[in-house]
This record gives sequence, C-alpha cells and structure tokens, in this order.
Amino acid sequence: MARKALGRGLASLIPSAVNREVAVAPELRTVEPRQGEIQHVALDKIVRNPAQPRTQFDPTTIHELATSIRERGVLQPVLLRPSGGAFQIVAGERRFLAAREAELETIPAIVRQFTDREALLIALIENVQRENLNPMDEARAYYRLAMEYGLPHEEIGQRVGRDRSTVSNILRFNNLPTEVQAFLETGSISPGHARALLSLANEKAQIELAKSAAAQGWSVRELEERVRRSSPGKTAARPRKTPKRAFSAELMGLEDDLMRALGTRVRITRRRGGTGSIFIDYHSEEELDRLVNVLRSLTVA
Repeated sequence: MARKALGRGLASLIPSAVNREVAVAPELRTVEPRQGEIQHVALDKIVRNPAQPRTQFDPTTIHELATSIRERGVLQPVLLRPSGGAFQIVAGERRFLAAREAELETIPAIVRQFTDREALLIALIENVQRENLNPMDEARAYYRLAMEYGLPHEEIGQRVGRDRSTVSNILRFNNLPTEVQAFLETGSISPGHARALLSLANEKAQIELAKSAAAQGWSVRELEERVRRSSPGKTAARPRKTPKRAFSAELMGLEDDLMRALGTRVRITRRRGGTGSIFIDYHSEEELDRLVNVLRSLTVA
C-alpha cells in the first residue's frame, strides 16, 4: 500500500522563508536565472549540509539515480541557501550526490534564504516523506528540533505528519546506549525491539538483549518476554513491579515542559507507591553550571 504524503507542504510550513528569493552572484552561476526561480548552479560551488538528518546514503541507490540522470537529466531542482561564498544544500542531497557521480558540471537549483531551523525542518520533512530516514536519524533530528529550536513534540508531529505520542516515543531512542542505537540504525533490530528495551533501566542488560535479538532474530514479542524475565524482582505473572520508563501522556508532557525550561534532555522514571526519579542530562562543565544556575534561580522568592 502506498504511503500517504506526510506534512502540510513546505510552502505552508514556512511561507515567509520560501518566498525570500536570493540573487546568485555571477561568479557562482553558469546560466542566468529564469524568472528568478530555477537556475543552474555549478556543483563545485555547492557544499553539503552538516546538519542533514540523514547520515547514511545507500551507494546502490545513488548509482541508480546517477544512471537515470545521465539518461534523463535532473528532473527536480535541488533547494539551496547561500553559505559564505558558496551554497549549502537544504533539500536534494541524493540528487546532488548522483549528479556528481554522473559527472555533471551544474545542477538545476532554487536558491533561497533559510534560517538554520527552517533548513533542518525542510530536510527532515523531505526525508521523512521519502521514507529515507532510519529510526536513529529521525530520533536525532527530532531531538535537535526539540532541544536546539524549542519545538514542542506536538508541533514536530504536525510538521512531519505524525501524532505527538509517536514523536515522543521516537525521541526516546536517544536514551538507548550507543551500542543499541547502532543496531537500530543498521536495521539489526526494529523500532519495536527498541521500545521494548527502553523499559529496562539497566544499560548493560539493554545491550546484551539487543545483541541477542539481532544475532538470533528474535521477534518483538519474544524480546518483550525476555525483558520481563530479565528484570530483577519480576516474574511472568507480575511484570511491572520495578522502576521503568513511563510512557503515560501525563509524564511525557511533564518531560516536554522540563526539557523546554532547562534546554536539555530530561527523563522521568516512576516507581510503585508514587515515588520516582528525574534525570537531567548535561554534556560539559559549562552546561552543568548553567543548569545549576537555572535551578537555583527557581528557589529565589
């Protein structure tokens, strides 16, 4: 079954951005722009976007696209923004890579001014709509939109055509150990497997079970059963005694609020009896100092 188109279209998402046309310096273009829209830009004047959500490009599909380009040309222009003395790719990186493999000198392009936030959002939407992102690329892109640009989970979902709970659950893949993320990134385990592993508080157990699931081809249901049996103090009959990551809408909303207030990842764990823990991530001494100052300021009357 064909997948329904996601999102609301780039023009409706950021209308002010897509209507800002940027003139191309003569030394950067090879053909005069036609009616201020599509123009041919030299490939050696184009740079890739380091914030591109998609980290893996299949060489086979790039080669196939290059073959098609040799036969029929580039049928859809890439979207670029000015970057120093060159242009940075906003959307169409696969076409750019294929055109380079096809040994073209120029590529049809539309050049417009975009902020970093707009560029990331456009690249994310394009990749999600084309089903080109692996789950970890998607999780990292959502994390950047939430943390760096302050988008609530609900708004991210509206932008990419997913519901809020789906976005929140995908974001939680960032909580997995690096080794488990690698399995998810390469397709050795599925998002369903990853969600099952998130219910474990012990990272070592997450890694070991992920390795076994990948090596032995466990189904999601089988992994869920292994997770229940591996959790300390649990039995098959009473699987929810020990602390676990909470997936209730209430706690997800609280995590969203705290992440926006603190500017970093926050995780809430609920225990039986109404107790629990709040985990606040930091990645440098400077960030720790900032968080401490934020928390101290909350105690000032």
